[in-house]
Amino acid sequence: MNPAFSQRLTRPALLALCTVVLLAVCFWPRDGRDSLNVPLGVEQAAIVTYSGPPIAVMPYKWGVAVNVRIARVTEQPGTRIYDVRYLVNRAGTFDLKDYLTAEDGGRLDGLPSFKFHGDPKLSKHLDARIQETEAAGVSVGGYYYLTLAALGVLWVVWLLLLIFYGRAKPAPPAVTPPEPTLAEQLRALLARLDAGTLDAAAKAQLEMLLLRRWREDLAVADAPMHRALDTIARDAKTSQPLRQLQHWLHHPASAVRREEIAAVIRPYTDSAEVRL
Repeated sequence: MNPAFSQRLTRPALLALCTVVLLAVCFWPRDGRDSLNVPLGVEQAAIVTYSGPPIAVMPYKWGVAVNVRIARVTEQPGTRIYDVRYLVNRAGTFDLKDYLTAEDGGRLDGLPSFKFHGDPKLSKHLDARIQETEAAGVSVGGYYYLTLAALGVLWVVWLLLLIFYGRAKPAPPAVTPPEPTLAEQLRALLARLDAGTLDAAAKAQLEMLLLRRWREDLAVADAPMHRALDTIARDAKTSQPLRQLQHWLHHPASAVRREEIAAVIRPYTDSAEVRL
């Protein structure tokens, strides 16, 4: 055979063979065991046997694709068996060892790879797989709600007793005794005058009360004091008693006696009551 012809025949054959091999590699059905297909949102379990340092779960991060927890650890001579539970949140292929670390933060050399693929499609065996998961629930017994209602009623009763029981009743309004009348005050001052116990303050009060009574009698109660005094001094009924009172009060050497002042006061102690 011609060498040149043989060389031209071999090149196309090699090219065709390489093309066939490449297509076979790309489209050859893959073994499903290389990556476990798991549904999203359903917790799965994996058994990890490792003889290295104790394993812990990587710190949780918001938006992580896989949530991992270690359900149980079994100690064996020279090794530990971890019951690892994981839940895939979004589609994609993930490796469980990427979410595990050593408790001391070191590396996990020799940790086997465990790959799985998150499948957003529901599996026909999903119902059975969900039934295999542990039922989570809280059973409330022992008359819980009845006890809670009774405690609520007792609390309300206790609060009402705390607010109202033993509370001091408001004191009745104080009754203000009526103020003594002008005649009563003059009667009291007259008694002190007769007893000789009338001090300077009582004498000033006596003068004020007599002037007030005279102003009322002469209808000058609303007039200025200087005009009222002038009217009292000019009136025939009050002029003499006013002079006696002023001499007795303001002139210690006056000849006016205490009995004369008592005679001036006494007629007004029996008059009609005038409230102050």
